[in-house]
Amino acid sequence: MKPLHAVLAVAFVVCGGLLIFGRHDAPDQVVEASPRAAAAARTAAPAGRGTDATSAANPDNGALVAVGALRSRKELFGSAGGGHHALFGSQTWAPALPSVAPAGAQVPPLPSAPIAPTLPFTYIGKQASDGAWEVYLAHGDETVIVHDKSVIDATYRVDSIKPPVLTLTYLPLKLVQTIDIGSAD
Repeated sequence: MKPLHAVLAVAFVVCGGLLIFGRHDAPDQVVEASPRAAAAARTAAPAGRGTDATSAANPDNGALVAVGALRSRKELFGSAGGGHHALFGSQTWAPALPSVAPAGAQVPPLPSAPIAPTLPFTYIGKQASDGAWEVYLAHGDETVIVHDKSVIDATYRVDSIKPPVLTLTYLPLKLVQTIDIGSAD
């Protein structure tokens, strides 16, 4: 047994003993109101008669006891339908939004989405070799042979060759385009 466990066990036994053998008769829980200092000073008896602390604290000697007046809930928080009462204040660090445009103002149109240029390739043919497709494309006067994941002129990337579709990505705008290459037959 570790020393910490021994200390905790002793503390547990002491607490149990206090619970069992301790005093269970609670003192009177009612607390009498005591006069406030300002009220006691206003109603102080003439000098020489009952001006000690015991006479000020004892309401039977004629000292006034000041108790604060209760205020209604409506006065404290307002009526139920009359506005909003924030229990906790809020603060935002975001900048203020721009004001609303006037009623007759022209709203500029949103810019159009970027569009990839038309494909500069013409499909010539395809061939399956060793389980992978090889596609022949015409680009101007030259013939380009492409495989899966190959890049053409640092502008187009071949994403997949799955007949009847060849999928290309236009790299500057990251837009996907397709070419019909016919069935796998």
